Amino acid sequence: MRQGGRATRARRHRTAVKYRVIGSLLLLLVVLLVGEGAARVVGPEVPAWNGGDTGSVVMVGHPTRLWGMGVGVRENSGATATINELGLRGEVPVTPRPAQQERILVLGDSTYFGHGVADADTFPSQLEGLLVKKGLKVDVVNGGIPGYSTEQSRLLLDEVGWALEPTLLIVGSLWSDNNFDHFEDADLLRTTQVMSGYRLLSKSAFFQVLAGTVDRLRGGRGAHIVTWTKSSAWPTVGVRRVPLQRYAENLDLMVRDARERGVGVLFFTPCNREMARGDSEDDVAWGAYFDAQARVAAHHGLPIAATRHAMFEAAKRTGVEALLVDTMHPSAAGHAIFASVAANALDAAGWPGARLIGRGPAFPFDKLEDFVPMSEDALNPRSPQVNLFKTGGPPPSTSVHSGGGEDMRWWPLAGEVTGGSGPVRVEVRSPTGDQISVANLPEPGPFSVNVRVAFREVRVVAVGANGAQVEARATKGGGDVLLALP
Repeated sequence: MRQGGRATRARRHRTAVKYRVIGSLLLLLVVLLVGEGAARVVGPEVPAWNGGDTGSVVMVGHPTRLWGMGVGVRENSGATATINELGLRGEVPVTPRPAQQERILVLGDSTYFGHGVADADTFPSQLEGLLVKKGLKVDVVNGGIPGYSTEQSRLLLDEVGWALEPTLLIVGSLWSDNNFDHFEDADLLRTTQVMSGYRLLSKSAFFQVLAGTVDRLRGGRGAHIVTWTKSSAWPTVGVRRVPLQRYAENLDLMVRDARERGVGVLFFTPCNREMARGDSEDDVAWGAYFDAQARVAAHHGLPIAATRHAMFEAAKRTGVEALLVDTMHPSAAGHAIFASVAANALDAAGWPGARLIGRGPAFPFDKLEDFVPMSEDALNPRSPQVNLFKTGGPPPSTSVHSGGGEDMRWWPLAGEVTGGSGPVRVEVRSPTGDQISVANLPEPGPFSVNVRVAFREVRVVAVGANGAQVEARATKGGGDVLLALP
């Protein structure tokens, strides 16, 4: 009897446990269903391309890089562009790469892709022609994609670029990274990566809300999930798409990834209308990124192909309008200058005899500081980011800074450099020597930069082409500065 009683009690216990488990599962199911229903009312949304495909090469959805380019012959602002099945402009490169052939892969945004120009007129295409005329066995692959930052170009390298077996990278990424936009690229990309890692769960509105909540509680440094709901409004403060330190880190990682594969690197700096005219106004917005690129290049002992001086000299002969189709995209003539500058830089560096391999140690990117991390100017209403969310209404066309107060406002500093020869670099430094802003002049002349009002007094240093320096003090409201180089 005792043995039978124990068996009965065991059966009852197992039955009770079974019902408790079933009850818990049913309760969990109810909680999940209620949570899903509530979450659908909130209406969470994951960044995904909603711009469709209008036949334009700019902005077609991509599963991992947010956007890319559609295959075929596409409209290109008055021209056409041939996009191959890899999502790159031009013909698909032969793989494996033919023996003894050099292959250059150009990375960057619409400047290098060739906004508004024909296939044969792009910088990569014209560079290939120049190098072949010099007797080199080489092809140049156009890896420029409109709107791409270093975040997206690094993904492009991993997904497409390295498989093409390049022997040299030309890294021209700068304008998109430097741009002020609604979100940081790393946050948008991390959101899509997290959600793609949970393909079934990511369809759940409750999971999306939960993931965003957990991410906010996580806090700390690094990329975060972008949470967007029906009630969300576009941010009114523009942030750098790629913060300065992250930009330098990405450049450094490209160099070190290339080094592991025995691939060389040439850095390339673009030029807009202000720079081609010789104006320095608003250099404060992008100067830190040019400086970061130069520092990474110097750290790794790599050359830079800088276009500003060549574009300035050509503009004096032809006018700026002949060189750029708008404020920042080069015309066919501008692309020809870009190609010439790159070819000359490679020749001066001794390539391909010199392989232009970067050094091993990482660049200390944490030493950089961006004194303009947020925008008080216009946000671009045509930004690719506006196509990533269905809800929220139209984004603001202007930005109003909230937080930071007086410290984030600016006072204009104007002056003139005389004597010496160009190019001339004008650095504005804090009293302790930290760089605040920079103006690069093709030749001695007037300059204008912005200084954060937190610095009522600054040091202004002009550096001539021969390395000669002259320094002066400037104060808010103290008038123009005159810097006479020896």
